[in-house]
Amino acid sequence: MKTSAAVAAGQLISFLSKKLGKGGGSAAPGLYALKLERDLVAKLAKQIPQNIIITGTNGKTTTARLLSHLAESQNLKVIRNATGSNLERGVASALLSQTNLLTGKLKPFDLGIWELDEAAFNDLAPKLQPKIIVFLNVFRDQLDRYGEIDSVVKRWQNSLQQLPKSTTLIINGDDANLLKLTNSFKGKIITFGIADKEHKIAGEHPGSATKLNVQAQNIKAKGLAGISFQLSITNYQLPITLPIPGIYQVYNALAAFSVASLLNLPTHQLVDTIKYFSPAFGRVEKLDFGYIFLIKNPTGATQVFQTLAPHLKKDDRLFLALNDNLADGTDVSWIWDANFEFIRNSSRAKSRENTIYISGNRAYDLALRLKYAGFNPKQLYINSNLQQAFLHSRAGLKGQLFILPTYTAMLELQSILTKQGIKKKYWEEN
Repeated sequence: MKTSAAVAAGQLISFLSKKLGKGGGSAAPGLYALKLERDLVAKLAKQIPQNIIITGTNGKTTTARLLSHLAESQNLKVIRNATGSNLERGVASALLSQTNLLTGKLKPFDLGIWELDEAAFNDLAPKLQPKIIVFLNVFRDQLDRYGEIDSVVKRWQNSLQQLPKSTTLIINGDDANLLKLTNSFKGKIITFGIADKEHKIAGEHPGSATKLNVQAQNIKAKGLAGISFQLSITNYQLPITLPIPGIYQVYNALAAFSVASLLNLPTHQLVDTIKYFSPAFGRVEKLDFGYIFLIKNPTGATQVFQTLAPHLKKDDRLFLALNDNLADGTDVSWIWDANFEFIRNSSRAKSRENTIYISGNRAYDLALRLKYAGFNPKQLYINSNLQQAFLHSRAGLKGQLFILPTYTAMLELQSILTKQGIKKKYWEEN
């Protein structure tokens, strides 16, 4: 009875949310359904033959979307929390959306692909009973919520001890902190990483597995059009071209291909499939007038700056938006560790000064950081009102607009873009 009531309540809330234009039903349905049935996720998830968890500080949404893209190209039916709502309420909402109201049974699926918040992983992993867990990275992020990196890793280690040996771990072998997880788990472990030392991204604690099972070699950037590399997996190599830029995207692709190989998907047939991949909203999202790159912590933001810096042209503009809402992390001191100097010191930046539009409820903190990074204050347009700042950033735009928001600012911008008819609602794009 509790399960039936929870399903009914969740689906009603989802319907009303979409009907009233209050959201896509990605969190609220699960939030209220879980109040009626705490074991809802466990009861529904066990109906899926294989559940896969993807967690880490950066890249969860892109990796989950990549893996789903590969699996669906082989006609596998996939369920996932596609909007990036990665707490238990988001997983519950995704499951509710595919549950029969009368029988309480899920539609038939081959795979459940779940991206989980670093902290939510500890409660949800035992409930999802995953066959595969992917650990992408562990960078300093939202200290007010998670504490230091060591605290996050220790909690992961404790959670892994509760899982059966039949679970397989897929770990970024270039991250020394993640390699600590191998001491807490007795099941199968697969490592992935980048062979070329100059391209490795390992955050504050670089390290490398003694042997990488899956690795990328011969990496070549193709500007903002994407990046290519040689995928070395099992006993063969494959040329991969990703239609999204950034060295960090190579790690996401390696993780997705590692899972695909473990699922016995015909990896060689996936090479052409990857060319048609499109990123999720806000994650290197291409618009008619520019791009949106989500930034939310020092390592991720710096990687975005490194990607953009060589390609900024004279007539291009930057739009930065910093919020400190709960979903962003209320401690914004991370901006002092993000290397904004990459943009300021790029060879092109020295020959011109792009206008930089700054917004969000911590706009003035961000403006101060840019001043200390060496930007001319005359370059900076500051307006805490996101909509007004965005309209100004597009006025008279001759080049491209590069939008770099934190999470809740990104969601607000998505709403603005939708109201202006520039794009669909984000929950309709997945």
